[in-house]
Amino acid sequence: MLARSLLVLILAAATASAAQNPVKAFPQNYKVVLDSPEFSVLRVHYRPHENVGLHDHSAYSTIYVYLNDSGPVRFQHSEEAKPFDIVRPPTHAGAFRVSPGRIERHSVENLSELPSDYLRIELKRFPPGTIAHEFRGSAPKPPLVPGTTVAYASPQLRIDRIICPSTGDCQLHYPNHDVILIRIPNHALSAQESEQAYKRADEAVIEPWHKGWNFTGDGSGPYQILRISILRP
Repeated sequence: MLARSLLVLILAAATASAAQNPVKAFPQNYKVVLDSPEFSVLRVHYRPHENVGLHDHSAYSTIYVYLNDSGPVRFQHSEEAKPFDIVRPPTHAGAFRVSPGRIERHSVENLSELPSDYLRIELKRFPPGTIAHEFRGSAPKPPLVPGTTVAYASPQLRIDRIICPSTGDCQLHYPNHDVILIRIPNHALSAQESEQAYKRADEAVIEPWHKGWNFTGDGSGPYQILRISILRP
């Protein structure tokens, strides 16, 4: 019995040590863009047909914002007694997913010729179950018309989609809440552009209270901003 107990402990320790902090273990795939009392934002980048080893993510409720049009990606989960695989379908720039949160331990395989770029926005004051149901927000279909629409709303969280004009300043109003702004690329990213965008990862996420940025169109067409607000009672 003693030998069996020792074996169980050894296997458990080996499993725990096998999984790693993704930012430290895979800096070419995961980069911290923002870490505040409200948000922890990771910029994620998978190259075409890339494999990423086993790693852990937090259990916070999480928003995934997709920054490019990508192909399917396989996530091989091993955090539960019975491992399972799930294939994320192709994504589109500007789409997003709100997840109630769960402990994640997985490896990743990009099944596509396209890179996959997205933001993992962990809501640090939202433990699992704070958000009741998963929600998927589709990317808007062209033509993009300037204006603001509510893309998601709950008692705790609101996501507005702002379409800014091609030229001139985009008039952004910051409500009296904890807010971040996500700028979505307004054209398809090549593999090389995707690599460069990952190196400049902090350009995608803005804290308006800290930086006070406004956006100005470059003439290449309307572009999208997602405004994510934590709501206070």
